[in-house]
Amino acid sequence: MQDHSGSFVNLLPMVSSNLQKCHGTRKLSIASLALFVFFFLGFMGLQNMHSSFFNCGDSAAENFILQQQRRRQPTMDDGAKEAGAVAPLPMIGTTQNQQSEEDADCAGRYIYMYDLPPQFNQKIAEECTGNPAWIRLCEDLSNMGLGKQFILDSNDSLSNLLLPYDAWYKSNQYSLDIVYHERLKRYPCLTDDPEKAVFSYIPFYSALDFGQNMLDTTMSARDRLSQRLVGWLQNNPHWARTGGKNHLLLIGRIAQDHGRKEFEGQWGNCLLSLTELENVTKVVVDRFWWRDDQIAMPYPTSFHPYSDDQIVSWQQTILDNARRELPVLFVGGPRNDKYFSGSLRNKLMQQCLNSSRCTLLRCDIVDCEKNPQRLTHAFLKSVFCLQPPGDSPTRKGIFDCMVSGCIPVIFDPHSISDQYTVHLPMNVSSFSVLLDGQAAHDGELDVMEELSRIPATTIATMQRTINALIPNILYKRYDSNQTTRDAFDITLEALFNRFTRALTNSSENPRQQ
Repeated sequence: MQDHSGSFVNLLPMVSSNLQKCHGTRKLSIASLALFVFFFLGFMGLQNMHSSFFNCGDSAAENFILQQQRRRQPTMDDGAKEAGAVAPLPMIGTTQNQQSEEDADCAGRYIYMYDLPPQFNQKIAEECTGNPAWIRLCEDLSNMGLGKQFILDSNDSLSNLLLPYDAWYKSNQYSLDIVYHERLKRYPCLTDDPEKAVFSYIPFYSALDFGQNMLDTTMSARDRLSQRLVGWLQNNPHWARTGGKNHLLLIGRIAQDHGRKEFEGQWGNCLLSLTELENVTKVVVDRFWWRDDQIAMPYPTSFHPYSDDQIVSWQQTILDNARRELPVLFVGGPRNDKYFSGSLRNKLMQQCLNSSRCTLLRCDIVDCEKNPQRLTHAFLKSVFCLQPPGDSPTRKGIFDCMVSGCIPVIFDPHSISDQYTVHLPMNVSSFSVLLDGQAAHDGELDVMEELSRIPATTIATMQRTINALIPNILYKRYDSNQTTRDAFDITLEALFNRFTRALTNSSENPRQQ
């Protein structure tokens, strides 16, 4: 039986006041009143007092019930209070069954989101103008990170091809900080109690921060916000208790941009090398494949569907274009750098120009980022799409071509196989072709000739596999009613599996904690 003795004394004056209001001049002694309340509580319970005693409309009565419900909520620890969290309060009338159903739906699925000061996210996104390193930043961050929607004019030859017409956006490859944050804001099992959560999410816009400071020649300027984040976290009791274990940082850029040692090197900032964050799991678009604390997520494409029907419709469009007129396509521009990746790209461009089987779409002539519809159309017409490494082994183009049914041809084993292990099959040869990049660079491999040897039946099987994988590499719209899992859902599932295993292992082996 529930003990109400703690609230009994506080209850008497309020009940007395309300009885006087309800019954006029009738007076009850304190002893009689106490006896009455004790009898009533014993049979009806504290919850029913709302209808029995307080039916006169006194606002003080409502406040009392509100206070009692608030007391019954799981209390926040100091860490949650420090982070600015506010405990959820069910509406008056919420039944225990409803709360139990909610708990059952979210059991083992709760996420705690830190309430960071605006300087770590909102302010970064708001300061999007006048950035020479990211000229179209404001446009790219619109529509909650999906970018500007492009709807083709009815006179455009592509208007009847890129359907559904309202599912296409000019999405920047580095906008996933906002995309994931906005999706997690809408996640149904957020909790304000960090001890209840499977993991804690730190909504720091690290990719945007670096994008705005990447051209600054002073390392301290590039590192400033990352170091301030660590300082803020260290003053949070929840962080102090966990040391960053079962915590998530989501970084919408390649790991290389954040992997510079704190007081060494030239390029990037020091976020991923800070020892204070070594226990934190990082999700990036291109991971250091030898690091166990990192998971890779797909780059965003231009296709962001609203419903399952839109996905099926686009998949059917791809199947209808199975007989493609362009054997090989290379989308890109020349690189004037000293690195192998830039030199390989230039050699592949030359091979493409020298072959009648290859079509070259130069992004230094056509603004590929501003005109993604032209890229999508070219990918849709091509059988193979060359995807050499760029600043890192991975490329956004791998996903852009796959979402249009084109088979990616890669030249670095780390472009896919060590990266997107939770989104794509481990057998990468089922949907892509891996060629020797060094041999192609040195002129010892004729890429077009090598691709021409692949049997038509193998090509058809790979195309069907890619078509089935398309939902895994998409990011749906925020107002979507799509039930098919997208890249966000798959990433989240991988995180729950990872953190649940870690919690199980720590409970079975307490010395590892």
